[in-house]
Order: sequence, then C-alpha cells, then structure tokens
Amino acid sequence: MLRIPRVSSRYDTITLAAVSLFIFSWFAAIYLAKPEDYVPDMSRGLTLIFGIAFIIMALVYLFGIIGSFFEISIAVRVFSNMLWGFVIVNIVIAIVVIANIIQNRQHEIDNCIEDLSTSLESDMTFCTHYKTMIIIRNVVVEILLILFSVLIARVSSVYARQLKRIIPTTSLNPHTNS
Repeated sequence: MLRIPRVSSRYDTITLAAVSLFIFSWFAAIYLAKPEDYVPDMSRGLTLIFGIAFIIMALVYLFGIIGSFFEISIAVRVFSNMLWGFVIVNIVIAIVVIANIIQNRQHEIDNCIEDLSTSLESDMTFCTHYKTMIIIRNVVVEILLILFSVLIARVSSVYARQLKRIIPTTSLNPHTNS
C-alpha cells in the first residue's frame, strides 16, 4: 500500500495562514476600495466595518505565520484561539452578506432588465436566472470560506498542542531550576 508522508502541522499552519493572509487582504481591499462591485447595496459604513475586520484578520494571520515559523508556543496558541473566534465572525459576515444579496435580488434583476433596455420575457427570465445563479455562487463561496476557516483553526489547534508537548512553557523566573 502506498503511504503518503504526512507534512508537519507547522508547515500546514504556515501554508494555510499564508493563503488566508492573501484571501483576507484581498477581501479588505474589496470592501474598502470597491464595495459597490461585490456588495452593491450594502451601506458604506457596513463595508468599512467589514474592511477593517478583514484587515485585523489578515494581521492575525501574519502573526500566526511568524509564531509558527519561529515555533513560539504561546503565539501559536493565541493564534489558534483567535482563529476559532474568526470562524464565528466569518459565519456572521456570511449571514449578513447573503441576507443582503437575497434582500436586494429583485432590485438587481430590475437593474439587469434595465441595462438590457428591453421588456422581453426572455430577458426577464435571463436576468432572473442570472441573478439567482450569482446568489447561489456567493452562498457556495461563503460556505467554502467558513469551511476553510474551520480547517485552518483545526490545523493550528493541532500544531499548538504539538508545540505545547515539544516546547513546554518555561518559567520566566531565572532563579528556578527545572
């Protein structure tokens, strides 16, 4: 039987954190620079809040990369705990974004029909199906992002436990002999 060698959780954590750093930096740029392209009917204040949240998430992933690279046990544990918090934040963001998209579906369909400058039944059907597919696509993307968040939180938790066993927390008091 072919056995695939298992890569260390350290490298998994670094790799997944790097990918997440890129993703959340990209989301921050979308929500801060061009929110009208991704969430056209979301208020500017809400997109600003999401943009700042994505920047904070990106910085935490950078912190996790540094902590994992230098094998700093406490940093990896803090990173892991923060990621589980991010899972909850990502679920809330997904619910808000999906609800916003669904709420504005008819407005988007009307804009699509207006852009086509016709009132043909086939154009209305096209716009309805097109906007419905966009909603489905966005729901799938949000679910995948949540699953990815759970994956990286789990991997970093495993790595934090491994580090705790390998590199136990040492006393900061130099006068104690262990």
